[in-house]
Amino acid sequence: MERQTFISLFKDLTSRLYDRVAIETHPLAAFFPVPEAASAPRAEVVQQLILDEIENLRPEGKEILVQSPEWRPYLILQRRYIEGQDPHDIAKALYIGDRQFRRDHSRALQALSLRVWERYFEPATPSSGADATDLFEDQAAFELHAEKLDLNEVIQGVIKLIERRLEIENVQLELALCPSPLQIFTDRILLRQILLSLLNYVLHLRGQSRITLLTEAGRATTIRILFDADEQWASIQNDEKDSLEFARRLSQWLTARVDEKYPAQDKSGPAEIALVFAVSQPRSLLIVDDQVAAQKMFQRYLGRANLEVIGATDPSQGLAMAQKIQPALIILDVMMPHIDGWEVLQTLQLDAETKHIPVIVCSAWGEPELARSLGAVAFLKKPVIQKDLLDVLIHLGLVQEKK
Repeated sequence: MERQTFISLFKDLTSRLYDRVAIETHPLAAFFPVPEAASAPRAEVVQQLILDEIENLRPEGKEILVQSPEWRPYLILQRRYIEGQDPHDIAKALYIGDRQFRRDHSRALQALSLRVWERYFEPATPSSGADATDLFEDQAAFELHAEKLDLNEVIQGVIKLIERRLEIENVQLELALCPSPLQIFTDRILLRQILLSLLNYVLHLRGQSRITLLTEAGRATTIRILFDADEQWASIQNDEKDSLEFARRLSQWLTARVDEKYPAQDKSGPAEIALVFAVSQPRSLLIVDDQVAAQKMFQRYLGRANLEVIGATDPSQGLAMAQKIQPALIILDVMMPHIDGWEVLQTLQLDAETKHIPVIVCSAWGEPELARSLGAVAFLKKPVIQKDLLDVLIHLGLVQEKK
């Protein structure tokens, strides 16, 4: 994991420091050095580690100097996360305005994240040009599971997560969501993470207390976050670039992009952050296998492909589903009770509605010639290896080859 990725994740984790459920499921939590003999839950250990590091930021000397720039980062974090004070009250006590507080709070978090990085992560983590995906790919901390989602429902869940923060910062968030369900095919966890990062970014750049979040269904499904930017938005943007860059990188996994609009530099005014999803709809892939474990394996293998993986454990059900959903591909097991895969394959080939659908036959028996003679486009021997499966899908044009 590179440092910038860590900083983005750490800021997000800190914003939910007292939500132990959120900490436990946060992608960064698993990487903290928690002793094996620790009796407390991981979330509690991580929470305490961060609180201890805040205390370690305290400047030397017994006298607290409220107006000293040297003391300000510690005082902001200590009062915000240890004492739980309201940001407005902290700003008042430090003789600074709310906007200045947001900027100083961001810089204080930056200092804290660098301290934690250098103390716990940097010695054991090489910095070799890795990008944000290392956290999920190289460390196997995350698997992409695309599914059909109602975008409006996901957004409402994210807003519920940050309700307390909005209340504390006196922010009015107006929702203008499409009146009907807005279906998209993507990964729920990753989408939530991106939305949280974008909202965190906007909360720092805003100049006014009102933010509008809307969804649009047109040529491309879009989430727009509208706000009035602070007149010093360019300077704040530099401090908060990690959150935006992290969201931008992860959005590529969802075949989406992040667009930005700002007022002129050194001017306040309307601004916008948008998450725009690709127009293309996923093609479906039907798995006909009586073993649920095998279906889950294929779903895991194809988690990052733009394919909706549908399973059928009963061969008769699989035939009916093939007619109904017209999948782009069928992966067919041979050894199934009552009706074996060969019979299913012949039935598919004899049906005018399904004979055009390519079929990959999977079996522990090495019978590729028989499979092809009955109409299969490919044969994969069980246990199926992910690379062999992806090679076939690339050949069929269902998956793009990685460059």
